[in-house]
Amino acid sequence: MRTAVIAAIAGALVGCGKPPAGSPGQDPKNMSEKAGPEGHDHEASKERAFHAQEHEEEAQAYSDHRGRGHHKGHRFTDPAEWTAQFDSPERAAWQKPDEVVAALQLTPAMTVADLGAGTGYFTVRLAAAVPQGRVIANDLEPGMVRWIGERAAKEGLANVTTAQGDVADPKLPAGLDVALMVDTYHHIDEPTRFFGKVREALKPGGLLVVVDFKKDAPDDAPGPPAAMRVDDTLVAAHLTKLGLTHERTDRELLPYQYLVFMRKPG
Repeated sequence: MRTAVIAAIAGALVGCGKPPAGSPGQDPKNMSEKAGPEGHDHEASKERAFHAQEHEEEAQAYSDHRGRGHHKGHRFTDPAEWTAQFDSPERAAWQKPDEVVAALQLTPAMTVADLGAGTGYFTVRLAAAVPQGRVIANDLEPGMVRWIGERAAKEGLANVTTAQGDVADPKLPAGLDVALMVDTYHHIDEPTRFFGKVREALKPGGLLVVVDFKKDAPDDAPGPPAAMRVDDTLVAAHLTKLGLTHERTDRELLPYQYLVFMRKPG
């Protein structure tokens, strides 16, 4: 759903064959050395898979979230058009937004970020869950940011504010209790820099939850094509490298998606 930070995320979903780059502080040449004579070292294999997944950028020619027109550089510039898809009853059946929000275990005065908020599908639900708190709806697309601001005003959600980010920085305020990203991880062009900024914005002990599509979801499932899906173990490994602690991964709550729970050490 939007890189826009997802198309907001809510909305939102890999591009074009750049050579893999190593993680900060890591020399890709050393990975092969770790593998030993046979080259079967488990950790080296994991590293190679991590980099291949993070930088996999295959051009796709499709036209909706069932696998058509879905690529990493996809733009979500028309909120009215995307609302019909992001906020549809059909999506609610498999996205289970109320169950996802309940899994966050929010308390009424928390400060929560909706990363890649798109049309505000999760924003409005988060706002209801933290009536004395604050929701920061973040997206990369200016049109989506305006749309959410107008939606919040119409629905009387005074605890919603917006933040327009860019590909490397979501531009979040400090002091977040929880950050939620739904259906957007696979759209992020610079995940190391982007999630480094998310980590900085979280309070000590703060929680980041990433919801995205299972690598082994059926080909006809909602979401991006299989080549664009990012395995949950790679998401957890990447975020662990950035200084977050993997608490758990839930693959049971949603039929086509996982929830990865990452905690900032307190």
